[in-house]
Amino acid sequence: MVFKTLLVAYDGSEFSQEALRTAIANAPLWDATLHAIYVVNPPRYYASTIVDPQIGVVEPPRSEHWIGMLEREAEEMLAEAAEIAKDAGGVEMIPHMVIGDPRDEILETAKEIGADLIILGSEGKGRTKRFLLGSVSTSVVTESPIATLIIHAPRKE
Repeated sequence: MVFKTLLVAYDGSEFSQEALRTAIANAPLWDATLHAIYVVNPPRYYASTIVDPQIGVVEPPRSEHWIGMLEREAEEMLAEAAEIAKDAGGVEMIPHMVIGDPRDEILETAKEIGADLIILGSEGKGRTKRFLLGSVSTSVVTESPIATLIIHAPRKE
């Protein structure tokens, strides 16, 4: 099977770097377009105000300032990914920054761009951690209507 539109999830972690390297290596072989997604996942706690007895009123986690900081981080990560792709033989990458739950946003973006392969890095959590913390890669594989490739970073011993 030849893939023409690749979507790689990137967050700067070792696992996502390995997924990005895999996508970069394979995109030219298939003459595929490479897209990278960074999902800004704001905190789930939504308060109108937070009052700290030491410093007074603190901005709520969902404030524009907070989201702005997360978006700047996303832009930096996507610029880093584009630089890695460029340095690895001039592969062009189309960046996507979205806000929401990574499990949903990766699938939605794949659908929007017409991706035929999603590439994700995975830490390889055990069953207990996956149950307690959830796993983006497990969720995407389970819900994805298209091919999904999970890359495990080599373990350092």
